[in-house]
Amino acid sequence: MTDDKSGKFYTFFVDGTEYHVEQPQLTGGEIMDIAGVPRSTGIVLILENGSQQQVSENEVIEFTGPGRRFKKAPRFKRG
Repeated sequence: MTDDKSGKFYTFFVDGTEYHVEQPQLTGGEIMDIAGVPRSTGIVLILENGSQQQVSENEVIEFTGPGRRFKKAPRFKRG
């Protein structure tokens, strides 16, 4: 995360919490680390049309347009 500096920054959200970074792209793993989401849990990208896409640790996410939105991947229990 960045402090309030006068440089350009990019915004993304994870479970409603806003994060600012100076890089125009990050990997899924870097996003999880910044947001405090365990990599074993994972995250999903919420697309503009409302559909969701699983994000892998090594997948590069470009921050173009409005802030990207993510959420923790749902956990499924067997039983």
